[in-house]
Amino acid sequence: MYIASFKNCLRKSFDGILVSYPIAQVGEAYTVAENRIKAFVKDIIECMFGEKPAKVIDTNPLSSDTISRQIGELTENAKATLISRIKSTKFSLQMVESTEDAGLAILLVSVRYPYSDYFHDDLLLCKPLPTTANGTEIFELLDEFFSENSILRNNCVDVCTDGAKAMTVSCLVQLQK
Repeated sequence: MYIASFKNCLRKSFDGILVSYPIAQVGEAYTVAENRIKAFVKDIIECMFGEKPAKVIDTNPLSSDTISRQIGELTENAKATLISRIKSTKFSLQMVESTEDAGLAILLVSVRYPYSDYFHDDLLLCKPLPTTANGTEIFELLDEFFSENSILRNNCVDVCTDGAKAMTVSCLVQLQK
């Protein structure tokens, strides 16, 4: 009985996000789970309960593929939650264009929206831009994202940028149509 419930607990923890989420939070290499964490857990279980329960650890996958898949599932879940929240309320956008060291231009769009009696700020979109991006290209990128996720443009009440007024006016006019 004890071994069966122990196996069930281990399976839930290894199949779920118990290990993947902390790895994603600290940005560790996914191999840390297989190479370090699994070995530590096995040693602790063997020390506390003996060799037979410790062998259960070997039957639970913690490869980099498993961790990568679980982190991907966490990301998709967070995205779906955010999109479902902003579909049903008014929101505002803040857009920032950033350039990486390699010269890649990136558009970062954060969204501010009311939820559960508080305003929340979340990263909505992070997409690469052509090096000569203008307001029209930014609008097209946002419009594509809104269409793919069935987000009503009319719910966007304001757009703020990092100072590029010409880009903002063009984009805001398009969003309001």
